[in-house]
Amino acid sequence: MPNYNYLKGVRKERKLVNDARAQGFLAFRSAGSHSPIDVVIIDPEHETIKLVQCKPDDMPEQEKYKLKCKYADLTGLFVVHFEVE
Repeated sequence: MPNYNYLKGVRKERKLVNDARAQGFLAFRSAGSHSPIDVVIIDPEHETIKLVQCKPDDMPEQEKYKLKCKYADLTGLFVVHFEVE
């Protein structure tokens, strides 16, 4: 049986995905991945991709800062690739 914190995190991720979809974005969660990416939100109009790590609202500021520093160098580019035959 999943613990309370896991279920709380899943609810938060699903809400984020549903909110993004309601705004017209493509969105999905990376269920059980144990990676730094919990949710992916794609905005085709502005050609952006957001890679989101969900954390508790009450996470200490020092921990938030460490997490932001750890992934500060991540950047991305939205590319559409077509196979050439």
